[in-house]
Amino acid sequence: MRTVPPALLFPVAALIIGSALMLLAIVQPQTALALLPALVALMLALLFYEAPLLAVVLMIACYGLAVDVQLDLLTGNAGASATAALGSAVVKVIPFGIAAMLCLRYGFAPAINWPFLAFTAVAMVSLVVLPMGRISTTGEMVRSFIGSTAPFIIAFAAAPRSLWSALCKGVVLLPLVSVAFGLVTTVLGLHPAFDQNWRLQGLHSPPFLAGFCVTAVFAATLEYLRTWQTRWLVLGGAVVAVLLATQARAPLGAVALFLLVVLFFSDRRTFPLKRKVDLLMGGLVPGALLLGPLVLFAAERLFAADGETRFSGRDVIWPYFIDAIENRPLFGYGLGAGKLIVNPEDPAIRLIRSNAAHNEYLRLAVDAGIIGCAVIFAAIIAWIWAGSRRAAPADRLVLRAALLGALLHSGFDNTLIANIGVIQFTWFAAAMARARLERRQATPEAALRAALAHRAPAR
Repeated sequence: MRTVPPALLFPVAALIIGSALMLLAIVQPQTALALLPALVALMLALLFYEAPLLAVVLMIACYGLAVDVQLDLLTGNAGASATAALGSAVVKVIPFGIAAMLCLRYGFAPAINWPFLAFTAVAMVSLVVLPMGRISTTGEMVRSFIGSTAPFIIAFAAAPRSLWSALCKGVVLLPLVSVAFGLVTTVLGLHPAFDQNWRLQGLHSPPFLAGFCVTAVFAATLEYLRTWQTRWLVLGGAVVAVLLATQARAPLGAVALFLLVVLFFSDRRTFPLKRKVDLLMGGLVPGALLLGPLVLFAAERLFAADGETRFSGRDVIWPYFIDAIENRPLFGYGLGAGKLIVNPEDPAIRLIRSNAAHNEYLRLAVDAGIIGCAVIFAAIIAWIWAGSRRAAPADRLVLRAALLGALLHSGFDNTLIANIGVIQFTWFAAAMARARLERRQATPEAALRAALAHRAPAR
């Protein structure tokens, strides 16, 4: 019995599905219209199954082009909230779809996904133990669980080294894509690349664009230390320029901490002194000329004397979360409750136009209590620390320095449940998976070299 060759799987499936849809459209047009989104999703799944690298392109394009924001803008005021919810759901479901496709094609990764397990435990406690109905609904908790685990879901999947490498490199381009297309939409009058305070935002908002820049700097630094190719310095410098233009202080502090750790804790083998001197001497003058004005621009907000600008409403919102934690310190109010403890009609909240904690430690302490928050961050630290333990020196240094930067950033922004968290921890997962595959490939080669050296006749 003949089978369809793998190369013809997608064209044959597309022909069958397309013919069936046309026939259904003739017989039952309403049913065909209702099934159209599911059929399109199935076609895309088959396409990505045949060409997994396209899934990387999809992820970078969707997050770089801010699909959720653009769907909201296209609708204007009519139905904007529903479309924004749809856009937010799309960008959070994408990692689940990619992870499922990779697991079906390549199987599961051998490493333990500690953060996902930690969030699952918190969700189970929220559902079974805590009086979730008094704070939120089960549906809200499920939505929060999906948003919380989306950054870590791809760590379940196995994939070839080429795919992980493409993902590690692709995140460097994400903020640059946002800025480039943001300038185009500015010219077309669709979406301004700068906000009302002239902070660069691209297709996103300044904090989101800055969050993507943080991961892009991590990724560019890793690729430079692995290859010593100048293009990663140039791309990293461009990302730093974008970050400075956003005037975002917490992301800038995370990047500064990361770069300082890499520079001062790298040995001669990981980051040779000559490379550091060349970087300093070769990049100091042009860097000062190109980034100097941006540094001054960023410093205006960094050292702002106005309290409202200095804290960006955090001094208003944080006391609400601290009071809630004091009332239920150990196990919190249940997953998803953090964004519900603040009354959006409160005059102070309406003034700052946000009910988000802008602090993952406070938000998760409200959701899961101090114990749950500690478990979640301990799981993240253990996942990255153990995952980089046997990696090459450059990978291990960058991953652990990036972990420190991410932990600092989490104290001032929403970094786990937002889109920037999906990109950041997807990069962590991809970098660790690539290092794991390289270690396995290098072990047989090293053993073979040792065996050949042992068998070589003595001279």
